[in-house]
Amino acid sequence: MAIDLTEKDHNRLDAMLGQILDWYKVGEVSRNAAIGAIAHVFAAAAKDNAGEVQSWLHDADVLRRWHEGIKER
Repeated sequence: MAIDLTEKDHNRLDAMLGQILDWYKVGEVSRNAAIGAIAHVFAAAAKDNAGEVQSWLHDADVLRRWHEGIKER
C-alpha cells in the first residue's frame, strides 16, 4: 500500500528538500548527512511508514533537531 501525499505534503517535501540542500550549499551539513536525511525519509515512505514521513513533513522540530544534531558533530 502506498502512502497518499496531498498537495500540501508535496509542498512541504519540496521545502524540506530545499532546506537540507541549502544547508549543504552553505556548508552547514555534509553531503553524506544531506543524503542520509533524504534517504531516511525515502526509506520510510518505501516501508509505508506514514507516521515517520508525516513527522518530517509536518513537524518543523524534526528537521530542526536533525540539523542541530548534525551541527554538533
